[in-house]
Amino acid sequence: MENLVKTSRVIAAELRQAERSINLATRDTAQFLLTTLDATEAHELSPAMSHRTVKATIGALTALAESQSQMAIRAHTSAESVGRDLGLDVTAWGGSAPKPSIGMLEESMAA
Repeated sequence: MENLVKTSRVIAAELRQAERSINLATRDTAQFLLTTLDATEAHELSPAMSHRTVKATIGALTALAESQSQMAIRAHTSAESVGRDLGLDVTAWGGSAPKPSIGMLEESMAA
């Protein structure tokens, strides 16, 4: 059982890391979009010049938001369920709050 607990903690840590990575990628992609729009305005470029970049960036943001949803709703819930089915308590698979909190997300967005 001790090895199962260790393995569960590793899995929970990897899940949290994946969720944080998605959050950081979302923040960076949104910042890229803002920088692109600022550059277009500052240099008085035609909006048509940046249209493809903006469209692709919005597509990337949409994909990141969907992947975060998949991670939070499916992978995270599945990991919790499997842990409970295996008889592990919440601390055995990484603590009482394995998902990044909203505050953590806001902090990463502000950084």
